[in-house]
Amino acid sequence: MDETLKNLTKGTLIALTGILVGIAISIVIKMLTTNVNLVTILFYRFLFSLPLLIGFSLFACGAQFYLINDKLVMFLRVVFGISGLVFWILAIKTLSLGLATALFHSSVLFVAFLAPIFLNERTTIIRFLASLTGLFGVFLLTNPLGENFSINVIFGVCSAICGACLSVSLRKLGKTDHPATVALIYNLFGAITIGLVIFAKPTLLVRPSVEEFSLLMILGILVSITQILLTNAYYFLDAVVVSCLGYLRVPLAALTAFILFSETLSKSEILGATVIVSSSCLILFQTSRQKNI
Repeated sequence: MDETLKNLTKGTLIALTGILVGIAISIVIKMLTTNVNLVTILFYRFLFSLPLLIGFSLFACGAQFYLINDKLVMFLRVVFGISGLVFWILAIKTLSLGLATALFHSSVLFVAFLAPIFLNERTTIIRFLASLTGLFGVFLLTNPLGENFSINVIFGVCSAICGACLSVSLRKLGKTDHPATVALIYNLFGAITIGLVIFAKPTLLVRPSVEEFSLLMILGILVSITQILLTNAYYFLDAVVVSCLGYLRVPLAALTAFILFSETLSKSEILGATVIVSSSCLILFQTSRQKNI
């Protein structure tokens, strides 16, 4: 098998696994936001993700598990990562799971513009049109002109913008630093940042119940797994491709929300999910064909 095709296959499998874990994370956060505040979720999310990431970093990098070469881009990764996470949790809390997920994955349009500028990645007409088509699918799925439209969608839009910038920074870091180190440093600084916020105002950290504490622990473990998977995906795939594959989380999240939270699917939402999946497959096919020319 050609090396580029092998990398594409490997990266796709890693990204898809990360997407499934990401759905599980969304479910846990949706359950937690009912009674647990944002700061508490963020603190334990970062804290409980560290043990597995530290172990993985030591295994993968040895004594250099904490060293970062591109410190400026790593700093941007931390800023965009924490900001995007805050907006994403707020979106999940105030919107339906399917809608919040759809809005987040509209980030692919921003990635399509940023990747050629900051990453020198080639964006073909077909890939760009497929990105626009996927965005139209998000429009159908969210139905912003409907009577149930909420101003809280601003949280989803902000998470998408941060997500696009995060995709670019991860792709750049994938060329200079080990993914395990990148994931570890991000979560370490996330824990320190939220810890400083709590130190300034201790009342922001609430004591969770036994059930909530268990969910927070599960959240941290799942986050560490998806961090490792998706960070590695950026090593093998272009930022636009990873983002477009992430579109698959939209229909999966909508289906999960319907089963677990009784969030119904309209004809427009089903059509939007179909358009999103189709555009993702088209971009993957186009990338595979382009790499083999």
